[in-house]
Amino acid sequence: MPRRRRRFSQLEKQLRESGGQPAPGSRLANYKEFKEGKRTIEVKNPMPANKRKRYGFAILPFGVTPEQSTPKRYAAPITAYSYDAMNSVGLAKNTLGYEDIDAATQQSENFYPALLRVFVSEAAITNPISGITGKKYSRRVGNTYSFPFGRTLTGKTDQETGTTETSLNEVDEEDAKKSLIAVVRAKPIVKSVSYEPEVFRIGKPDLTSPT
Repeated sequence: MPRRRRRFSQLEKQLRESGGQPAPGSRLANYKEFKEGKRTIEVKNPMPANKRKRYGFAILPFGVTPEQSTPKRYAAPITAYSYDAMNSVGLAKNTLGYEDIDAATQQSENFYPALLRVFVSEAAITNPISGITGKKYSRRVGNTYSFPFGRTLTGKTDQETGTTETSLNEVDEEDAKKSLIAVVRAKPIVKSVSYEPEVFRIGKPDLTSPT
């Protein structure tokens, strides 16, 4: 369930504004050469295949009113790369709202879960030269992990019987985001955290002509 992202949106905008004719030797000219395949970038430390493996967990969306008795969960993907880093940034399956996927879990291509992107680094800032624009830029070497999250459950224990009943946590997406970000930022190795809101996209319409 990939999201549509424009990695070079600002460069694209500037290239359009130049009429496709940037000044020779400029960062835009170098970017244009990159688009035309005349410049290449070297990928250092590519992710091994075992880290690219995708897992999935069942989460409760914020945008769907859940039923207290049998709340409907949706499958949310996470890579082995991010899953293995979960504990190191202070997160856990229960705080992210994860349950194992089962036969009742909804598998929807139109569901994009709320997402935290966490950048972790213990390195100093460097100024390498971009293989795309040919210009220096500031960079801190590190790793970025992505964690989908959903509603969580709370447990209430009956003091007389000792039994615990779970109920839905009614905290909304904004408050859940703030709470998780506060936990993550408490880790010294975390240098930045960004967030993408939950989205339910409209599926492909089944159009017909009027009769």
